[in-house]
Amino acid sequence: MNKNTEYNEKLKSEKHAISSRENLTGMLPFVLFIAFILLLYIFFSHQTDKKIRKIEKLNKEVKELYSENITLQTEILNKTRSSSLEPLMLNYGIKPPVKQPIIIK
Repeated sequence: MNKNTEYNEKLKSEKHAISSRENLTGMLPFVLFIAFILLLYIFFSHQTDKKIRKIEKLNKEVKELYSENITLQTEILNKTRSSSLEPLMLNYGIKPPVKQPIIIK
């Protein structure tokens, strides 16, 4: 009986080994699918990071251009005031008017 039980246990372990191999080969498509999903997840997370960096860079550029725009508008406003235009016009022989302009109705 001892040999018989050993033989039965040996058969069970062989069946278990065979069934575990079959289970592994049966699970292979699922494992490959999970690996593919993980690769997609990594790829899309890198793409998202790139887009976030690009958006931050563009936001910084917009802020710089906005401040440059404000600076240029201030310079134009200062250069078009009559107090700053009179000395420039005197160089060309143009004097400010002495009389008020006549309104035509």
